[in-house]
Amino acid sequence: MKLVSILNEELIFTGINGVSRSGIYTEMLKKAQSVLGIPLNVDQIVSGLIEREDTLQIPYEGCALPHLRNAGFDDLYIIIGILPKPIHFKESDVAPCDLVVMSLISPDTSDLYLKSLSAMVRFLAKPGNLKKLSTAKNAAGFLEILREANVTVRNNLVAEDVMVSGAGVLRENDTLSTALDCFSRDDNTTVPVLDNNGHLVGVLTAIDILKGFIPEYIFRMDNLEFLTSFEPFTRIFQEENQHVVKDYMHAPRIKVHPETPLIQFTVKMVKNNVRTCFVVDADGKYIGEIMIRNIVKKVLRG
Repeated sequence: MKLVSILNEELIFTGINGVSRSGIYTEMLKKAQSVLGIPLNVDQIVSGLIEREDTLQIPYEGCALPHLRNAGFDDLYIIIGILPKPIHFKESDVAPCDLVVMSLISPDTSDLYLKSLSAMVRFLAKPGNLKKLSTAKNAAGFLEILREANVTVRNNLVAEDVMVSGAGVLRENDTLSTALDCFSRDDNTTVPVLDNNGHLVGVLTAIDILKGFIPEYIFRMDNLEFLTSFEPFTRIFQEENQHVVKDYMHAPRIKVHPETPLIQFTVKMVKNNVRTCFVVDADGKYIGEIMIRNIVKKVLRG
């Protein structure tokens, strides 16, 4: 299915003149209401859009993606606004936005919304594409850009749609000091370990490190109330530059390919109580990772 077949040309608006987030959303919704000829509680929808954005705190970078699920909607409505001047929508935004892709989602269209959003995000991720769309002169020109690029909506959400990339990675001979710095910097306690060719060869977690410095006999005890010693942590401080990652890492429990369907890797993660799975290409090279929190953010609250 082509993305252009889902978009309504009459719901693509240029010259949105609002100067605030609420003003822009209000103007877009009023224009959409006029086109659709259906009653919309504009103030309530704007409030809901902003509340969801502020709750999720997902930063925008050039394109705002407000969305709202509501039992009062009878279909999926994707409303697009092209701004004459970019503005910051939220303090957390990476860059000001000059394009808004607003989605109003009925109870039965969450699947279509997520697949359509994924197609749009994949297109926008390629250099130059955001500028092409944000400088379209009119709705027809906007759709023509997507048509020429042959932007396709997949039948299923897949690993590539949910994964994150660009986070920290480790090498086998990195010290535990480097690993702990990586955990702290990226606020992540599970990090992939790659060889010099980028192949995924292991996984290191903070638990792996802590376990290596706690005496084995302690794990066999049922009553831990008497433990007060700081000694294991002192040892880490003293020895973190003397130990290397390969001696503490373990094999990745779940590896998937970019085209693996969402339901497949989700079931594997839940069944095996695994919080992170890794995405690799056909040669075993690391591409990205999927954490349970990514599934929550991008699917359940995407």
